[in-house]
Amino acid sequence: MFRVITLQQARGEVERMWKTPKVKRVRIEEGLGKILAEDVKARVDFPPFDRAAMDGYAVRAEDTFEADEEKAIVLRNLGLVKAGEIPHLTVHEGACVRIETGAPMPEGSNAVVPVEFTRGVKSVEIYRSVAVGENVVKRGSRMKKGDKIVEKNRELTAAMIGALAAGGVRTVRVFLPPKVGILSTGRELVPLDGTLRKGKVFDVNGPMLCCAVQELGCQGVFLGIAPDEPRILKRKIEEGLRTCDALIVTGGTSAGVGDLLPSSLPSVFHGLATKPGKPTLFAMVSGKPVFGLPGNPLSAFFLFRELVAPNLLRMSGRKMEQRTVRARLSVDLTSERGRQEFVLVRLRKEGGELKVEPLRMGSDAITLLRLADGYLDIPLEVERIRAGERVVVKLLAR
Repeated sequence: MFRVITLQQARGEVERMWKTPKVKRVRIEEGLGKILAEDVKARVDFPPFDRAAMDGYAVRAEDTFEADEEKAIVLRNLGLVKAGEIPHLTVHEGACVRIETGAPMPEGSNAVVPVEFTRGVKSVEIYRSVAVGENVVKRGSRMKKGDKIVEKNRELTAAMIGALAAGGVRTVRVFLPPKVGILSTGRELVPLDGTLRKGKVFDVNGPMLCCAVQELGCQGVFLGIAPDEPRILKRKIEEGLRTCDALIVTGGTSAGVGDLLPSSLPSVFHGLATKPGKPTLFAMVSGKPVFGLPGNPLSAFFLFRELVAPNLLRMSGRKMEQRTVRARLSVDLTSERGRQEFVLVRLRKEGGELKVEPLRMGSDAITLLRLADGYLDIPLEVERIRAGERVVVKLLAR
């Protein structure tokens, strides 16, 4: 017998029991696509010194105040400072230094005249005045030591990694996405490379859920198909938990003779007030979560999206981002009161308006996923939605 709880209660139970994400320190270039587990601050000023913003001549700005296009001033060139060099020249009154973009400003200089406003090599004619600090990037003007570069829970991109490198950050702490094992159960199941005999069906849940896990950025590992035999099922679960952070077992969750999972696990809950997905269970074994999803592929699909996926994302430092649209229901729709119901739908444009058409769902409805654009999530207290009412559709496409 099931002691059903709501989906919201089930989510709360999973969060309460499974609440410590894995964190690892990695080199910044290994963190691409990962979620930061901490705020990251600059270790150095950026730039770490005053530097030229362009090619030109490092000058004392006050020496150029009389310069214009009609009347040049002449400064003596003391030499060249290249990017990456330490300048050993001092700019005094009436002098300048040729400087490359990014090179440190020599002592005594406070501005850069762009090279296109100059002429000459040893005696340099200046045809434009500059203000103090013009064309100079001051030390720490972009980032100061101790400034926050990227905050916790942000996904690391190539651009962010560039900013971290500029701030002298070599390593960061990131959330490690869970490694999830997927185990299918049922004597009727045949692997896709097996021979399909009478009474057998190909395993749908294994490949579907492995890919669904990977879509979330986690590692999905298929653990094979377990027959309806208690000792083998228990051994498969134990093997999976030794190598994985979490386990998804499909099939064997109901109350039939061949449904062995409830007796094999110390469940936290067994039974959800959802349609489909009532026989869903959840257990913690050796501190690791085990999700028992119904063997019906469509039920497994819905409960993965609504129960498992949000928790896998949470343990990866991410949040569930469900895309939705509002549209008008094309026909009356009834629902069983007391059960949160999921209904596949197709969207179509009619008279410039988006319409929702429910798809007829049966035990073989997994094939309807190729036709569906999304699904309705009908609250458990709702018994009927009338044609013409506007509803929220959860989209299947990301």
